[in-house]
Amino acid sequence: MMKYLQRAWSDGEDDIEMKNVLAAIAEIKEMDDEHGAFWVGTEDEEYVLETDKSLKMICVIDGKQINYQANDWQEVERLYQLLLKEDFNALVEAIK
Repeated sequence: MMKYLQRAWSDGEDDIEMKNVLAAIAEIKEMDDEHGAFWVGTEDEEYVLETDKSLKMICVIDGKQINYQANDWQEVERLYQLLLKEDFNALVEAIK
């Protein structure tokens, strides 16, 4: 299943890997704009995970939105790894 990455401040990328997510995290950490955000989704948008600079996350699963506050950037990385590995059950359990 193809995944894409979209940054609020630039063009999107298709067929991404974890290195693309890590680059987006590095960019958002350096931003002055506290409203910067990026998200990763599956090609059919069945699963979407969005993060902003304040570590607020939104996960959309089959049209249902779950709001989550991550503790740190390492947790954000782990959640994106689950999404990219298509371990959707573990992702849902982690953000409950």
